[in-house]
Amino acid sequence: MPLFAISPSQELYYVLQTPENAARSGLSFLFVHGLGSSSSFYATVMPALVEAGHQCLAFDMNGIDNSIQGHANDAIALLQALDISPSKVVAVGHSMGGLVAGTLATELDLAGAVLIGAVTPSEAIAAAFSQRITAVEQNGMEPMADSIPTGATGSKSTPTHHAFIRALLLSQTPRGYIGLCRAIAGAQPIDYSKARCPALIIAGEEDKVVHVAGLEKIKDSWGAGSSGVSMEVLQGVGHWHCIEAGDKVGPLLVDFARQLA
Repeated sequence: MPLFAISPSQELYYVLQTPENAARSGLSFLFVHGLGSSSSFYATVMPALVEAGHQCLAFDMNGIDNSIQGHANDAIALLQALDISPSKVVAVGHSMGGLVAGTLATELDLAGAVLIGAVTPSEAIAAAFSQRITAVEQNGMEPMADSIPTGATGSKSTPTHHAFIRALLLSQTPRGYIGLCRAIAGAQPIDYSKARCPALIIAGEEDKVVHVAGLEKIKDSWGAGSSGVSMEVLQGVGHWHCIEAGDKVGPLLVDFARQLA
């Protein structure tokens, strides 16, 4: 099991997949998952990128650090430890992971960034996740596992998708889940005008957590100095994009990489 020590008492689990005959022009995709998820969220899209000649790195966020910046720092440290240059990295973030990827895009000279259903901090978001913290403190992860798989997915989702999401949620410790909730509740809006790289924004048409209009605002505010930003809306998809529509997200990422070449 590959582990990276971020402190004497904390380790990050990560997955690194590299093409056998990787071209020198290949990119490194850094995947950051969302709340209640793990690196496994991206298992549906990584094979297409590896086949196209790109390296894929995904890690499980620790639930102890309660800040988005802290998780971004973990990602930077992991890249440094693996000797991966930011200039070859495409940061991909889902939901709260989109805040981490967005932070990296404003701080590093990345090759590109992909925000999938990225959350935008607000007072309403902070209040909602504060309530979720209370629910998990009182009843554990079962209420989340009972409601989120069907409540946060779209009309094209299947029982298999729901089961996958439920398994991800039940694999979380209440402490870790609460820690990530606190990171979202305490997050500050990102100044996307400072982003220095091209971006792809992916939305779910039926996403009840992050509406399409919110992602359009991110698109419109993306850094003027970047080489461009595009947006794709997945029909019939809710908030768990890579599980509900991995067969759509994977090719979008491969095509985005082709545009960056």
